[in-house]
Amino acid sequence: MSGIVVDIKGLVSGYRNGSASGYRYPTFNAVALGGELIALVGRNGVGKSTLLRTLARLQPALSGKIFVKGVETHQIPIAEFAQLVSFIPSEPAHASHTTVYEFVSMARYPYHGWFEALNEDDHRIVQAAIDAVGMQSFYHRFIDNLSDGERQRVMIAFAIAQDTPIIMMDEPTAFLDLPNKFEVMRLLREQAQMGKTIIISTHDLQTAFGLVDTIWLMLPDGIRVGAPEDIVLSGNLNRLMDDTPVFFDLKSGQFVYKHQTKRLACILGGSANIKKWTSHALRRMGYEVEFAHLADASVYIQVQEHEGKVQWILGRSERNPTFDSIRNLCIYLKSIEL
Repeated sequence: MSGIVVDIKGLVSGYRNGSASGYRYPTFNAVALGGELIALVGRNGVGKSTLLRTLARLQPALSGKIFVKGVETHQIPIAEFAQLVSFIPSEPAHASHTTVYEFVSMARYPYHGWFEALNEDDHRIVQAAIDAVGMQSFYHRFIDNLSDGERQRVMIAFAIAQDTPIIMMDEPTAFLDLPNKFEVMRLLREQAQMGKTIIISTHDLQTAFGLVDTIWLMLPDGIRVGAPEDIVLSGNLNRLMDDTPVFFDLKSGQFVYKHQTKRLACILGGSANIKKWTSHALRRMGYEVEFAHLADASVYIQVQEHEGKVQWILGRSERNPTFDSIRNLCIYLKSIEL
């Protein structure tokens, strides 16, 4: 990663007027580096979109300063700022009677103006941006005839074509199915690897934690900044789950439901993958899981693998109930719990 691109000093975001005039978020200090992919994470209503819009200069800060490449943002002319920062809202693109190529071409107007024709370099950049998101065959398709996933890729192409060193996106995966969520995050990851600074807001913690460099975790009393692993180890991630039935399990690295009962299951034998997903199912059912002999365990499960087949044996004896799938094992365990 390169040096500081965005420097936030004593920033307070919120509203002075209107129906939300009482809202203000605690003072925020942070930096964003070149080549860094940052996820802004928090509960609904905490102010993620407000903060992002403040950083993108779409609404004024209540106090504090934001520097982009060493210059305070309010000192940067609007036309020049549009060449430094691109902002993509949460709603997928809607533009009646506008093709993908025409829409992405509009990203070049900060460099010319609305009434100046695009030159050869502009068209090359637009084509490269559309190609980068895998939409080579969509040049002449109308925006309103695309799926939400395709529209979101068009929005990323727009940001790429705007060719700014900083890209900010509000909930870029909000309307997407799982494959498209990962595809959008992969595209953003690629842009960061090319040296751009990417700041996104997201509710999709599992996807974000697997792909981003840094988390800005918005809690009621302020933002915590760190690598995803720092946020997990600090315990702050579970503060996000306060007053919910969900918590982040440090051992499994997954978000799980809290269970009232605490039973212990031992899984013995089997490959690492089989043990991992067997324990995943048992934890979902409310068991604590260990991979060693324990005298006080409620359940013992022996895993045997032979010639590509897997069996789950319940108990210490091979004469005990045997199952050919995790589903059947779970059905049996539920039946004997009743």
